[in-house]
Amino acid sequence: MSRRNVLLVRLATIFALMSCGDLEDELELEPCTVPEDCWHTQECTQTLQEKALALPGVCMEEGHGCFPGAQLGCACNPIDPSINCQTTPLPAALQQVYPKMECDPATLVCVAKAGN
Repeated sequence: MSRRNVLLVRLATIFALMSCGDLEDELELEPCTVPEDCWHTQECTQTLQEKALALPGVCMEEGHGCFPGAQLGCACNPIDPSINCQTTPLPAALQQVYPKMECDPATLVCVAKAGN
């Protein structure tokens, strides 16, 4: 292999490694149902409540757990507007199938609103 080809292979490898971080960012909060739907440094944070309703979870950084105030069955605070289950940063495609939620004041977890 010529020196030029070796250099091109090395540059291609470096470029591929540099672009890996971008893919992780692109997959953040994307719908998932199995770990393989996410990047290798992420996990599929599908809660038991989402599984019961056949809803996808979302890809999050490993060890992060579910998205507080944005996923069924995840922790919330009814007096904190950023995590009271009323708004969600989930992708639009997921919001279309996701039930409206509220923060249950007794359990402090997001639950589906009655009548969904």
